[in-house]
Amino acid sequence: MKKYRVFAALLALVMLLTLLPVSALAAEGADWLIPPMREYRAFTDTPGTICEEAAATCCRAGLMDGVDSKHFLPSSGLSHAQIIVISARLHRLLTDGTLDYFEPISLKGADWWTPYDGYLREQLSALAEDTVYASIRETPTDACCRSAFFHLLSAVVKAAGTSLPERNAVYAVPDCCDQDILQFYRWGVLGGKDQYGTLRGGDALSRGAAAAMLARLIDPAQRLTLELEPLELCRELLEVEPDTVLMTVSGREVTAGEFMPTLVATESSYNHSHFGSMMLEQSGRTPLDEAVDAVCRLVLCESLAEELGLEVPPSNTVYFSGYQGLTAHGQEWQQYHERLLQAVLDRLGEGGIPAERLPQPEFAEIWDTLPFSGLSYRVAALPYWGGTF
Repeated sequence: MKKYRVFAALLALVMLLTLLPVSALAAEGADWLIPPMREYRAFTDTPGTICEEAAATCCRAGLMDGVDSKHFLPSSGLSHAQIIVISARLHRLLTDGTLDYFEPISLKGADWWTPYDGYLREQLSALAEDTVYASIRETPTDACCRSAFFHLLSAVVKAAGTSLPERNAVYAVPDCCDQDILQFYRWGVLGGKDQYGTLRGGDALSRGAAAAMLARLIDPAQRLTLELEPLELCRELLEVEPDTVLMTVSGREVTAGEFMPTLVATESSYNHSHFGSMMLEQSGRTPLDEAVDAVCRLVLCESLAEELGLEVPPSNTVYFSGYQGLTAHGQEWQQYHERLLQAVLDRLGEGGIPAERLPQPEFAEIWDTLPFSGLSYRVAALPYWGGTF
């Protein structure tokens, strides 16, 4: 009896040890958006890099492959054709399909990606009139940029009816207020390229970056909790609060938040124009002088529009503080007055606004204490507005 019990215990232990790896394998990836579908073969160029886990996740989920059996090449780029293929695979897997669907229709040669394009256009009817996707498919060998990747990724996720828990309250970054793209920030899939979360959508998309963002989409454990710094240009450039009154024009107070869009746009335009900057310098004026005149012209349009009987209702556009480093009120003020200006110019015709009607500002006491020195250089260093000619 004793021997039987020992044998039974040993048999149970052997069975337990045999089952453990199976159970562990079954549990791994259980909470993924797309369950693992294949074994991962480690690449020789990802260990120790930030995309090591992401590359493994994307390969196991069937979304990406290495450039060969040993190399992932995380710093290399992805073409439009490759992004189309990844997007088609993602949609197929998100809608409970399998990648076997593509095997009978796979092609070789230059048109290898076209079945995946056909699949996307069949499954995502909105792509038929999507100008961004039209540009992507018309240039299959071109390098894909970050904004195009997220534009297509958003379309795929929405078409599949996929939604993730939000963990970050991000509604604008310096160079993006597209809420479809910003949804990826809120989900923890995208973190941006600096402390402000700047998208830098025109930058080329690397394989490593694509893998990292796809892996965060798939695996909840890899998603980001963001602590982005807000970019507030009134404080950054002038060291004042947005509601600080800087000047009065024709009895109308203009705050820092209202002045800032014109100020940074004017400074940036001269930063990017060698000829314009040279001509302005020769005239003895500065971009600051030009910005003040521009704001005075915008305020004047309030009176001119009333005199001309023009009605320009506010737009229904929703503005978000932080986009371009501006306040929501500042963006709204600027856009409304730009529309006023255009309506006035359309009515006045070729003569335009009479120069003698341009009002002169009465500067607030704080004006002379503002840090205007070196302003153009500081604007050149900003996200969105940065750079020179």
